[in-house]
Amino acid sequence: MQQRVKFINKTVLCKKHKMMDLSILSKYPFLKDSKKYVKENKLSIEEILNDPIYERARIIAIERLENSFNKKDIGNRTLVTESDHIMELLSYPIARMISVCIDDIYFKKRYALGEAINAYKKLINEETKFLLEISKEFKLNVSYSEETKKLSIYFTDYLHNAPTRYKEWKMINREMKKGYINIKHKDLARLIQEALRTRINQELDNRKCNSKVNQIFKTDIQRIRNKVLSHRKKIEAMPVGTLDINKLPPCMKDILANIQAGENVPHMGRFALVSFLHSLKLSTNDILKLFSRAPDFEEDRTRYQIEHISGSISSTEYTPPGCEKMRTYGICPQDKIDALCKKIRHPLSYYKRKWKQEKNKK
Repeated sequence: MQQRVKFINKTVLCKKHKMMDLSILSKYPFLKDSKKYVKENKLSIEEILNDPIYERARIIAIERLENSFNKKDIGNRTLVTESDHIMELLSYPIARMISVCIDDIYFKKRYALGEAINAYKKLINEETKFLLEISKEFKLNVSYSEETKKLSIYFTDYLHNAPTRYKEWKMINREMKKGYINIKHKDLARLIQEALRTRINQELDNRKCNSKVNQIFKTDIQRIRNKVLSHRKKIEAMPVGTLDINKLPPCMKDILANIQAGENVPHMGRFALVSFLHSLKLSTNDILKLFSRAPDFEEDRTRYQIEHISGSISSTEYTPPGCEKMRTYGICPQDKIDALCKKIRHPLSYYKRKWKQEKNKK
């Protein structure tokens, strides 16, 4: 009974500090005010991890992680009481700590994507002014005209966060004035999604597993690890035509690795890889298998892009860019080029030379 009184007093303390409404904090637990809530109420990690009062928060944390991996979305729960909102809010830092202890790059990126996608789905239903406040949290230079009701974002922030693998996000399809690109409410929500995904990825990569978290959630951590390992083995076991990944040039290896790690690879990078693989006579399904290993894989959209580049549904069958163009577009990893790279002018030549070298050895 004494613990319950302590819990209620903490929620009252929060209200005295004129922070955002608790319902907002539970919807967007990545906000600074969410961290402030925990700090103001003096909630220790040990208390959140062990106190029976927060058992539901710990259960929800596991749910967030599993939903992210299985559905690419942390899922939504019905929040009615103040206690519901508090448990939802606290489940976020717990889920992050567990994710770090699972210690799998693919899983961490999948989890970050799940949190970001869920935030996006909620943000598109908020008022534009609210999105402007959220933008400040990510230091996005966004402008809004009360008179015209138009939104715009500085082009560097746009380029850094736009999912440029999609045609509609290419700069050529956007209007820019004095360095600012016109966007819609939904676009801003999508840019925030990408900024949040990037932030969570970076934060998880820079943290070490808490031994107490590892001990308390030992069974869940091992279960999720096994599930991730099984998923990855299943994908990696799928044959991919006659492609030998070990013979890929450094540029194509780099692009493929970034895609499969869930990085925001620019459109030109994806175009170069798809056209390169198509030139090696890989089928659409074989190319899809390579892309399917990405945490953010979307089969319908990816299939459309592959078929468009390969000429299956378009009037043009594109050829892969040469080394000079790869450098021009900034997708040639200068720090990874090898001796063979310096002798050739096209990625396809690299792959063919590698095959010849192997045949000569035999």
